[in-house]
Amino acid sequence: MAWISVHKEVIGTKLRLLAKKIGGSQNEALGILVRLWLWAMTEADRDGSLKCADKTDIAGVLANGLAENISPDNVVDSLVETEWLEFENGIYYIHDWQDWQKQWYQLQDKREYDSRRQREYRNRQRELNRQDKQEPAKEPEPVEVPKPEKPKRGKLDYTENFEAFWSVYPRKEGKGEAYKKYKARLNDGYTEQELIMAAENYARRCATEHTEIKYIKHAKTFLSDSTPFLDYLPKVRDTAPAPAPAQYSGIDGLPSS
Repeated sequence: MAWISVHKEVIGTKLRLLAKKIGGSQNEALGILVRLWLWAMTEADRDGSLKCADKTDIAGVLANGLAENISPDNVVDSLVETEWLEFENGIYYIHDWQDWQKQWYQLQDKREYDSRRQREYRNRQRELNRQDKQEPAKEPEPVEVPKPEKPKRGKLDYTENFEAFWSVYPRKEGKGEAYKKYKARLNDGYTEQELIMAAENYARRCATEHTEIKYIKHAKTFLSDSTPFLDYLPKVRDTAPAPAPAQYSGIDGLPSS
């Protein structure tokens, strides 16, 4: 939408002089100027020159709406005489056109700048889209996720008496599990001397009978809840643990004197 600026300075001596020259009122003179400027917005260059218009063209534009007693040709001449128009080298110029229409041209410049920026942006986007279609998308490289470390099992601290038990037991497999059963039997009331004695007697039996290793009980089985180790202790211990440990010697389990 086009628009013009009408400054308050327009109302003054030059306007009154133009009104006298055309034989009309100041309002009629102001209407002529507005009509001229509106037409010039599409016809004049930025310096105000009307290179493609002669006196007849300008008179024809201003003739619309004039009173019958006002001559269009006289209006053009009066505009030149009162310096609203200038005529140089066969070309008409609107006087002080850049001052009157400064805001309009600033708006036009901004619109052209914004339009240029939008064109450049669209061109860049088209170029990026074209490159995306030409270049296959790269698959992201797999990220190696470190495997969580398995917690290290703490080394059991075996008691000296269990080490003595383990040293005589005839099958050395599953020491940790055997130690758990060893402590469980101690909690049941059996003494460490009894468990060591049972291991010694069992080892002696295996050696005497030449028992193959695969047929020898694991230590955890030997010390299990079903108490198979009692078979290698004196029969007096078949039922319940004695209140106080006794010293035994020999496989027959007779008390030593």
